[in-house]
Amino acid sequence: MKKLLLISVLIISTRAYSQLDWPNYSTSIDNAQGTPSIGVAIPYNGNYHNFDKNVVGISHWNPGSKLGIDTALNAQTPLFFVYDTAGVYFLLPGVNEKNARDYEFTVLLDNKSVITPWGPVNRFTEQSIGSMKAGSGISGNYRAGTGQYLVAQLRNKAGQVISSRVVYFKKKAPAIALLSTSDNARAFTSLIKNEDHFSDNRQDLGWHRQYTSSLAGDSARLQLAHNENNILVQIDAKIYRKEALEYALYKGNTEIRQWAGNERANNYILLENLAPGNYRLLTRFTRQPESITELRFSLAPAWYNTAGFYAATLAFLAVAAAGWYFLAKYRKQKQASALAHKKAEQSTEALQNIHALLNPHFTFNALSSIQGLVMKGQVDAASTYLSSFGALLRETLKESKSDHIPLTKELENLQLYIGLEQLRYHFVYDLAVDADIDLFTTVIPPFLLQPFVENAIKHGFSKMNGEGVLTINILKQENDMLVKITDNGPGFDTAALQEGYGLSLSRKRISLQNREYGEELTGLQLDSTNKGATVIISFKNWL
Repeated sequence: MKKLLLISVLIISTRAYSQLDWPNYSTSIDNAQGTPSIGVAIPYNGNYHNFDKNVVGISHWNPGSKLGIDTALNAQTPLFFVYDTAGVYFLLPGVNEKNARDYEFTVLLDNKSVITPWGPVNRFTEQSIGSMKAGSGISGNYRAGTGQYLVAQLRNKAGQVISSRVVYFKKKAPAIALLSTSDNARAFTSLIKNEDHFSDNRQDLGWHRQYTSSLAGDSARLQLAHNENNILVQIDAKIYRKEALEYALYKGNTEIRQWAGNERANNYILLENLAPGNYRLLTRFTRQPESITELRFSLAPAWYNTAGFYAATLAFLAVAAAGWYFLAKYRKQKQASALAHKKAEQSTEALQNIHALLNPHFTFNALSSIQGLVMKGQVDAASTYLSSFGALLRETLKESKSDHIPLTKELENLQLYIGLEQLRYHFVYDLAVDADIDLFTTVIPPFLLQPFVENAIKHGFSKMNGEGVLTINILKQENDMLVKITDNGPGFDTAALQEGYGLSLSRKRISLQNREYGEELTGLQLDSTNKGATVIISFKNWL
């Protein structure tokens, strides 16, 4: 069955060979001695670059070519590379009707499957072909698929093979030799009309842009300007019938030209007046449609046809149309701006007042703590407290006019304060900062955390007899920073909470800062149970 399928692919014609269009065939005849031999006749079909000649040894010497030709064949056997899947003929010069019975001829596919078994030649030409006389032997028409090859052999009565030929049907996709662009398709008219498909020289296109490398491939995409919307593609082949070349054109996923023969010139494809977008040009030889070359290119829109230009134009028209409105409302806007500026000044002034009020509040609490230590007779502790308090007070005065200070400075002051309070109340504390937070570049409003820590210590640990635990965690959540202050005190009722002076001022301070920023950058959350209280201060998009 396999043999029958192979033979069905290989069509053998029995028509009159004298009627063949021999000018459309390339013939190779080796009959210098007049002895019988095998030649080949390969159709041009509109492309003079339809075959190459070598010897079978090339497949043995260059295994990288992956031709897969049987190594048992004589390395000196003539090898013809055919790029046209149309049929080929084998010529038998020196074999005629008189001596035909003295010779036998066979054709095999891939040197394995017999297409024509050994037998006498029974077909002859009615006219001369090149140097081959009329009445010489000729085979039928043979075809094979791309990547397959035919082996033709001629032997004498003694069974000695006296001539062999191999024809390999090789894959061939069009190669792009040159791509030229212009803003006017007529610039290429003269070139197309006067092309010489026998010449290997590229004609000079003057000032037009030309591209000669990295044009085809799966990933490469040629980027063209808006005024390069006429494209001339030169195929590297000597095509003398334009129908020998086919192409299709896609814009994005839309087919804007179906597969069809080239309508312009032999080996030039002209794409005219293309609109901006992404394109794929697919080319193939008509006689080998399965081998396709793809060219990807993008054509940019002109600046005045871009979405940005349209948007700018619409914006300009909108501004022009609304100009009278803004002109009429200028005075009102000016008044509103002045009012907003005044409110901003008031917010800044209010923040400064709150900051100023926090300082005496802190001072009062500290002096009360010192007084309590003196009353208890803890003079040394009171002296230490007073010394540390002086250092902390200097920092408070120094930073009272700053809107923000480095986080590392805020934590230093906070730990100094906690150290003072540990002289009065016995408790432990833990401070943990996320490793992803830079203490030196991250800033925070000065002494923002101290009132919340003070509230946790005085209202949480005052009656715990040294069992208080204070935890401060500074965390990073994406671009936000969270400060979490937790104590294990008795807690409080958040619904009936009577905020102290310092806590109330801090809440107002956060509210005024958010109003000054124009958005709620700082958030405050209070949670409490009978096992302790938690304060969470969040800084949105702070890191």
